[in-house]
Amino acid sequence: MLRKVEIMKKILIYAVIVVVLILFIVVYIQYDKDMHAAYQRVSEGSEKFMTDYGEIEYSVEGEGTPVLLIHGAGGGYDQGLLMGNNILKEGYEFISVSRFGYLGSPMIEDSTVEKQAMMYTQLLDYLNIDKVVVFGVSAGGPSAVQFAHDYPDRSHALILVSAVAKYMGDDVPTSTKIVNSIQKSDFAYWLVLKIFRTQFQTFIGISEDTIESLSSEDKEIVNDMLAYMHPMSPRLPGNLHEAAIKPLAGEELSKITVPTIILHAKDDSLVDYEHAIFYKENIRKAKLVTFDHGGHGMVTELKDMHQEIKAFLEKYL
Repeated sequence: MLRKVEIMKKILIYAVIVVVLILFIVVYIQYDKDMHAAYQRVSEGSEKFMTDYGEIEYSVEGEGTPVLLIHGAGGGYDQGLLMGNNILKEGYEFISVSRFGYLGSPMIEDSTVEKQAMMYTQLLDYLNIDKVVVFGVSAGGPSAVQFAHDYPDRSHALILVSAVAKYMGDDVPTSTKIVNSIQKSDFAYWLVLKIFRTQFQTFIGISEDTIESLSSEDKEIVNDMLAYMHPMSPRLPGNLHEAAIKPLAGEELSKITVPTIILHAKDDSLVDYEHAIFYKENIRKAKLVTFDHGGHGMVTELKDMHQEIKAFLEKYL
């Protein structure tokens, strides 16, 4: 009898091992398929240009008024295009770049917002584009502001969406630290989205109330935003560099003469609303559009954002 029990235990253990192996194989096959598609997408959708300071990755799409799209944390040129298409829509020529450390744009020895703005300028020279609307999202805000400050003659207008205004330094929020840890691995990020998608969305500034209020169209956009962070590992150097970025101080912001519109949600838990207030108080020609809800991505407010920006640009273009 004892021998039969031992045999049954061994059979059960082997069965569990086989099930776990099968599950691992199934998961890995799906992961490998998704990563292959993601790496192919980002490698085929862009070009690279060598500036005097280093290489910059970019993509040009659409026809109309040129818009320089500058992505946020966890992004790249692909995230910029996604934001441009969802917020601005048609009638624009998008020049979307990958910032330092993201995808095909390597870090350089002096990866400052000043150098980043210089590289934008040389890229526009190469593309024979004289003047652009500058569009900065989240952590893309500092280099967008720097460009408008340093090159006002090349800036029609400045658009800041959920934009970072202050130096983070050592004061990195716990949620950001968790996100950075997850994003160190393609597999970890992929697995988290499969199992803990809602929780991850709260970490990147989309509140549970906002998630619950999403329409089916909004949910599709959020899913695209999350999917466009794949693959994550080529974006890691840029993610880690965000805390070291030093935006313009208030005194320098007051020198900006470019017409500016700031759009921010009060319930943004990733980039606090105080960032928007700081920009409004220091940029002379700034208009602040405030949303009570929407979180960091303001996905629920895209239609209103589009109308606000459209009316703003019609006034200044």
